[in-house]
Amino acid sequence: MCGIVGYAGTRPALDVLINGLKRLEYRGYDSSGVALFFEGKIEIQKSQGKVENIERLLQQLPAERKNAYRVGIGHTRWATHGKPTTQNAHPHRTGHVVLVHNGIIENYLEIKQELIAKGHRPASETDSELFGFLVLDAMDGGLGLVEAVRMSFLRLHGSCSVVVMSEKEPGMVVGVRNGTPLVAAADEQGGGVIASDAQPIIEYSRDVYFLEDGDMVIATEKGLTFSEIRLGQPVRRTPIHVDWSIERLDKQGFDHYMLKEIHEQSVTVVDTLNEMLDRAKADPFPLAARPGAELLSSASDMTLVACGTSWHAALLGKYWLERFARVPVSVDYASEYRYREPVLQPRSVVVGISQSGETADTLAVIKDMKRRGVGTIGLTNVRGSTIAREVQASFHTSAGPEIGVAATKTFTAQMLSMLLWAGHLGVKRKTLPPTMAVRLFDDVIRLPLLLNDLLARDGALVRATKEIAEKVRNSKGFFFMGRGYSFPIALEGALKLKEIAYVHAEGYAAGELKHGPIAMLDESMTVVVIAPKDTWRDKSVSNLEEVRARGARIIGVGSAGDTQMERLSDFWIPVNTAGLDEGLSPFLTAPVVQLLSYYLAVLKGTDVDKPRNLAKSVTVE
Repeated sequence: MCGIVGYAGTRPALDVLINGLKRLEYRGYDSSGVALFFEGKIEIQKSQGKVENIERLLQQLPAERKNAYRVGIGHTRWATHGKPTTQNAHPHRTGHVVLVHNGIIENYLEIKQELIAKGHRPASETDSELFGFLVLDAMDGGLGLVEAVRMSFLRLHGSCSVVVMSEKEPGMVVGVRNGTPLVAAADEQGGGVIASDAQPIIEYSRDVYFLEDGDMVIATEKGLTFSEIRLGQPVRRTPIHVDWSIERLDKQGFDHYMLKEIHEQSVTVVDTLNEMLDRAKADPFPLAARPGAELLSSASDMTLVACGTSWHAALLGKYWLERFARVPVSVDYASEYRYREPVLQPRSVVVGISQSGETADTLAVIKDMKRRGVGTIGLTNVRGSTIAREVQASFHTSAGPEIGVAATKTFTAQMLSMLLWAGHLGVKRKTLPPTMAVRLFDDVIRLPLLLNDLLARDGALVRATKEIAEKVRNSKGFFFMGRGYSFPIALEGALKLKEIAYVHAEGYAAGELKHGPIAMLDESMTVVVIAPKDTWRDKSVSNLEEVRARGARIIGVGSAGDTQMERLSDFWIPVNTAGLDEGLSPFLTAPVVQLLSYYLAVLKGTDVDKPRNLAKSVTVE
């Protein structure tokens, strides 16, 4: 959600902050700002809207002034307490104290009443500003900045992180983490960088410290020091090497990050295969040795918890794990599961699936299961993320950085990971016959080539989805429907369209259409029918006939050569599923619904990479 960058060192701090905030734009935000030291004073520039607004405000400064800053903090705000206005934007100043804050202070009303009684008058509607007054009072009472931040932070309830500076102690930036993520790295040229995630940092160092809850980090020109918040004692933290390249953070000639990331899915499959498998072994589905493989093998049943796109991936994981490994699997929204009282067996395993590894609801489930002594596995795309550290065993999807808020390649990587789990367990438990295991694994190895052909930059799929998007752009609404493996893809297609095009869209199991939704169908609606040649295909065609009888326009997505599907569809998008196990069709149909949503969003003129009201990493409830 909100983004933080802080810097103290030898480089021009303004460049570090602005470049870092741009790297964090994918998280979603509605205002931004920076605060910088100059000749002992802190100067603040902030504005409603995008980081470019801050750049414009700073353009009038002479070049030598811009290069003189060496210490500063920056922020992109996703509004929680208070409207998205310049007044509510961060950084916030309270006297000589300036801060940025992510998360929510749950006891802010109690603190606010106390501060007002002391004569303080908050200038914004935010809960964040109140922390500045606590630090101000502590420093005016004789404490140094580090101790004032520590003592003040102990007053807070809730999941949040803060980064603070004071004019009384120039040259220092102090950060504290409790719940919402905070990372840091020592600048190789001298100094330290603090941020919400690794993307603003890897330009300066690939060795990144992922702070634990209750950690405090102090950045100065000399580097970083760490302590724990409870007693203020120094602690040692070990960095994690992040292998993302700066080049993978660029658009590389694509109009949007989302489009680039859709086209990167063949590479994502290769990288995730290399990460998950022991390629020195010739057996099918040879998971690399790790604690996670052992925990998977011993599970009597699994519960997959996730949110949004990750939840759709979990639905497919259920199909594969039950079919190939014969493991009982349930799938739950993390936001619901955390408030239930689930019945778990002694060898039950709970799997938290999260692109960022910081999703608040999923993390809460993992922590609760950990307290209960239940086995936990994490599936994330970020090494060192909180979920990856909290679980007993962690798997990494190796999709690389995903900048577009709407998940695409990370969805494919999550699907692939769970398919590999299912194949591995099927072989190990002998529920997957050897000849079938070999054939299925060969199909998995073919996926990168099939995806590469499907997603040729100016290929048939791109041309078809562009043309179809133009013809259905004015539809009143969209239904996506599918059965079996295509049902989660229908859900995901509808979600993508809502996320980036702001169009009404619903995903349904095709068999449910008659149970209410069919009443909405008429000539103004478009229905996307996902029906490759599989066990459910004939039933889906029957549902397509029902849609056709109501006059709705039909976009058919199915196996190349399916002339009946092509004839019944107003618009036809074929995918090459020839010889492929039917369980693998989602890897080829998912890019279709992603591209369709993308081109509809482009025609609508929306901000594809940074859709309104959405955040890439949802770190609060």
